[in-house]
Amino acid sequence: MKKRKNRETFRARLLEEVVRLKTQLKILQNKLREHRVLNKAVFEHSPVGITVRLGSGELVSYNKAWKRIWNLTYRKILENEKKCRGWTVKKRYPYLKKYASRVQKIFDKGGEIYIPEIHVIDPKTKFDKWIAQYYYAIKNNRSKVEHVVTITQDITPQKMALLALEESEKKFRAIVNNVNLGVYRSSAKQPGYVIQANPAFLKLFGYESMKQILHIPAEKFYKNPKDRIQLLKELIKNGEVRDKELEMKRKDGSTFWASVYAKVHYDESGYIKWIDGVIEDVTERKQMTETLQALSFTDELTGLYNRRGFMTLAEHQIKIAQRTNKPMLLLFIDMDNLKDINDEFGHPMGDQALIWTTKILKKTFRGSDIIARIGGDEFVILTLEIQKTKGEIFYERLHKSLGVFNQSGQLPFRISLSAGWSYYNPKHPESIKSLLKKADHLMYINKMRKKMRK
Repeated sequence: MKKRKNRETFRARLLEEVVRLKTQLKILQNKLREHRVLNKAVFEHSPVGITVRLGSGELVSYNKAWKRIWNLTYRKILENEKKCRGWTVKKRYPYLKKYASRVQKIFDKGGEIYIPEIHVIDPKTKFDKWIAQYYYAIKNNRSKVEHVVTITQDITPQKMALLALEESEKKFRAIVNNVNLGVYRSSAKQPGYVIQANPAFLKLFGYESMKQILHIPAEKFYKNPKDRIQLLKELIKNGEVRDKELEMKRKDGSTFWASVYAKVHYDESGYIKWIDGVIEDVTERKQMTETLQALSFTDELTGLYNRRGFMTLAEHQIKIAQRTNKPMLLLFIDMDNLKDINDEFGHPMGDQALIWTTKILKKTFRGSDIIARIGGDEFVILTLEIQKTKGEIFYERLHKSLGVFNQSGQLPFRISLSAGWSYYNPKHPESIKSLLKKADHLMYINKMRKKMRK
């Protein structure tokens, strides 16, 4: 009776255990089904290409991304697999090149390998892509390679962008290294140092290599070190500086004028990381500009101020006279016989007469006086801080200087000058044109009187 009861109890417990195990099995089956569905979804919808092959190389499965990467159709996949059956990795994947033997080992013995980039080109099909691949083997319980999983990623857009960037940088370096302009990068903090520079920059400052300038404070490249500080202030305020003319200093101490373009670059925190700049030697251009400016204000033959130069300086002197309450005297001088000299002796000799007249005027008047040739045979002198009675005195002094020269016989003719003058009274201001008109009128009267006396 007792044994029978024990058997029934055992049978009941056994049934409970079977029910429990069936329940757990069902749960595990459901979970496995869920994992398979999830894995399949990941496999099918992955953005990277995935294939699973047997250790023999036979294709077991692949996803849509892999088919899309290689531009394959279902029919083409079947044809390829039939043709490549039994092939080695080297023959099946010729694009692997140096990686073929290492991939073959994975199919034979297991392991894994990541290939960061491979250029795959097929001229026949016009296939041209850059890919990255990852191979890894799955072994069975006998440690034999059962499957090899391959993950393929199309990196063509990234690679093309990188190649374009490299090409752009290459062209940029070529331009920078060959352009006849000094290109540099410097740190912003004081004293600041040149971090990079092209050959033209080194040549411009008289250095042979970057090594020679790496530890030279940036201010040493300026004739006036304060110019560097001023440049930094403008850069901080505006972010860039254009066409700023500064006098720079070479290694040997000589100087040159440069036109500077500079721009600041900021880090993520808004602080200046460095300054990029371009320096052009404009010494010759500046000298030319100064020469042209001088020519535009001076008479080429005599070296005196021309009409434009005289009018500019005279307007300035009038402002000074008005401010300081100082009078001025303007003399208008005309050469009487220049036309006769040109007709009888020729224009070269007429030019000599004008040059000697210039010398006589410079000897007669002070260095502070403004002397100008404002016409073919017309000269003006503007003297400062003069009284009305001095007009006749200056005219007499000029007459005596002219007489001494004519007696010297340095020219085969006599130089004759007629003069008139006018005064500027700061208490009754008038324009320089008005003064010229008055002096010209008096000069004409004196010229007529001179003709009547002959």
